[in-house]
Amino acid sequence: MEAAYRDYKDKNVDFYFVYKALAHPQGNGFVRPTTLKERLKHVEVAKKSLGATIPWIVDTMDNQLKHAMGDRPNSEFIIGPDGTIVRMRDWSSADAVRADLDELVGKPDRTTDPRDLNMRTSFEQTEVARGVVARVSPGGGMTPLKVQTDQPKGNPAYMKLRAEGSSDGKLYLGFFVDPIHKVHWNNLAGPVQVEVNGETHTGPKVQEKADADPREFVIDIGDDPVNVTLKYVACDDKETWCRKLTQTFVVTQERDPDAGRVSGQRPVQRPVQRLELGAGRGGQRPNGR
Repeated sequence: MEAAYRDYKDKNVDFYFVYKALAHPQGNGFVRPTTLKERLKHVEVAKKSLGATIPWIVDTMDNQLKHAMGDRPNSEFIIGPDGTIVRMRDWSSADAVRADLDELVGKPDRTTDPRDLNMRTSFEQTEVARGVVARVSPGGGMTPLKVQTDQPKGNPAYMKLRAEGSSDGKLYLGFFVDPIHKVHWNNLAGPVQVEVNGETHTGPKVQEKADADPREFVIDIGDDPVNVTLKYVACDDKETWCRKLTQTFVVTQERDPDAGRVSGQRPVQRPVQRLELGAGRGGQRPNGR
């Protein structure tokens, strides 16, 4: 699409990427943002990682544009000067766009070969260990549920919750490190603690000093709504600070149409990648670790 943009922009054709709700959360390490600021950060990361120059439009947090345009996962629209939709398709195709624009505005003066653009396809990831915590399988027939995240005072929501429910009364809670904040779990402080409607659940004990794997639980669904509190210690990847943090969430047993689908049900475990954690300021580990 970047090649098409460069060829047709001289013919008064404007191109835009539209950031909508993630169709496949956890893909390329991204997790669902909870604020507009985080969505804008995702766009910054995409620009830097991929090298694309097409401008972006970022949808509202309640996904007004996504809903207005039909909730398609990878849709594409060509809109005329008068605002009329002249072409639309459910699945974006650069070749189809070229054919449409050849018909609508005429062939461009050049045809850029995408291979000549040296576009990148990788995204920066946190460098701490991954693939060291066994994943939890909630089983089939799970439906993504709506989650309200209360933003911690003075800190971003470093960990994001994905909640899914089943018809047989099971509730999956997956807490994912948000890579845009460049933080990790501090395992030296002990396992994470999760309170679900007042009942405490303890996460796995991890031998690695730090990691970025999800912490997952499958429990019986109780009352509706479900009040969830996550207690953990996080450190930034540069090891300049560690903080004891608490995040709270409210899960309602209502299907979330914007939650997307986890590709392949659950991500494949990645090979273990290690980061030798250094000392904090003054040669001491932060927070007395």
